[in-house]
Amino acid sequence: MVTISGFSGDPDDLRFIIVDGGRDFPVNVKRIDAEQYLLEFNVTNFTDRRQIPNGTWRIVPVLDEERLPGATFDLKATDRLEDASRVFLYDRNRSVYVTAFGLSDDDENPEFLMRTYQLNRGTGPAKNAAKKPLGKRLALKVLPRPRRRKLANRFYRLSRRLNPPRGNRILFASEMRTGLGGNLARVHDRMIERGLDEKYTFRRSFRIPATANKWSTLRLIYLLATSDTVLMDDYFGLLGNLSIAPETKIIQLWHAGSGFKAVGYSRFGKYGSPKLSNAHRKYTYVITGSQHLVPVYAEAFGIEESAVVPTGLPRIDTFLDEEHARKVNDDFFEAHPQLRGKKIVLFAPTFRGKSIGDAHYDYDRIDFAKLHEVCGDKYVVLFRMHHFITEAPPIPAEYADRLIDFASFPDTNDLLHVTDVLVTDYSSIIYEYTLLDRPILFYAYDKDTYSVIRGFHRDYDSVAPGKICVTFDDLLKALQDEDFDLSKVAEFRRENFDYVDTNSTDRVIDWLVVGDHGDRETGGGRPWLAPVPDNTTAVDEPLSDQSEE
Repeated sequence: MVTISGFSGDPDDLRFIIVDGGRDFPVNVKRIDAEQYLLEFNVTNFTDRRQIPNGTWRIVPVLDEERLPGATFDLKATDRLEDASRVFLYDRNRSVYVTAFGLSDDDENPEFLMRTYQLNRGTGPAKNAAKKPLGKRLALKVLPRPRRRKLANRFYRLSRRLNPPRGNRILFASEMRTGLGGNLARVHDRMIERGLDEKYTFRRSFRIPATANKWSTLRLIYLLATSDTVLMDDYFGLLGNLSIAPETKIIQLWHAGSGFKAVGYSRFGKYGSPKLSNAHRKYTYVITGSQHLVPVYAEAFGIEESAVVPTGLPRIDTFLDEEHARKVNDDFFEAHPQLRGKKIVLFAPTFRGKSIGDAHYDYDRIDFAKLHEVCGDKYVVLFRMHHFITEAPPIPAEYADRLIDFASFPDTNDLLHVTDVLVTDYSSIIYEYTLLDRPILFYAYDKDTYSVIRGFHRDYDSVAPGKICVTFDDLLKALQDEDFDLSKVAEFRRENFDYVDTNSTDRVIDWLVVGDHGDRETGGGRPWLAPVPDNTTAVDEPLSDQSEE
């Protein structure tokens, strides 16, 4: 907060910059009243999708291009300067970004200063470390990272020069899934339904770290270089190592709707946070479900808000199709007749760990014997663990009549249609499920540690649309007594869905894939900034219950 005392000009004419020698940058500012202004700094996304540059910065007000005296600070409150300073560790604690506040050494009129530093420590081999065999040292996979990056970009430029994009090539790709699914599948299929596959050439690349190798990497670089539009649905690490041509449109159809766990730059400085230069920065557009989530996604991906587009999620189109829901329900009980007449509980938490490489769940937190007993003749529990988790829930064979691993079921959203009670924690699976207006139990045994280590992007206790249970006994009691809380579901839907219809895929296709409305800086002519149409289904009305027999 900056206070301008005795200012006689028009308060709206005042702007602010930060200055270090001959460098200066504009600062986002909100006027509170005639004398007070709120200055906002995003240290990871300050300008041009980059952090605040290294420097010692003064805050300077500007009126009609005239720079006024720099900001000072209340000398009686200088203890707050140290408290406000931050140290952000990242890149496996090998790098640090420091934001420190202090005063200049001017004895007469000390100015307020903001110092920013990006520091790195060496990562080379120990001085006396044994050298690897010559053959391994010459292999591409053990080349130093800078060398690999240089070769990758050289191959990218060569591929683009020899086979330049033709204006009609669309690449559907994922580095976290082995096949087409979710939002990607819906956009792909809808484009075919509209006959757009006759105009555009579709290409694919799907792999996970376990299936990646240097040949698939070279193929993927070639596809990225020679495609006009790239559609992805999750983190895509290779982008961070390539200088993508600005003409290539990168559209992130983020797989999650709206959960609680912080991702990307929302976690900067925490365990597993991204580097300051990251694949997320390369997106031309990112989709989301509502205008309310635009600043959340912009912060997470380190991009400007104008690049986050509230189209709605394509996979919701299928989820809201009543004929599809009926068919899912009929097919499910035809395939599993023993579950007819049971109330189905879906146990679907998110993973613990940093990423796909160390994803896990603490199964010791589940008492399978007690859960089986509470189920009785009333409930059956289907376990659907996050796809990053490779270890199946260790369900004892004697409990398999009521506790069933449903990892092989093809589509999680389809499973929601037959679910009577959802048990989860911080997962975005709640996003679709709140449209059904059915109960959710949040089994958050590690809520406090998770919030500190992983982080939430909103207050868990006040926003979670259901009852929160911190012990397994609490969860069992809530399930047994049907102690559910639906009071926050309607508000959750209002905040997260601008549209409750079956047109999200067409909005993605028309606004972003085959259209490109305005540039990222000005955002001119973007239709998503218009009011939500009157014919959009009211978000207070949940999808009709299709799982009843």
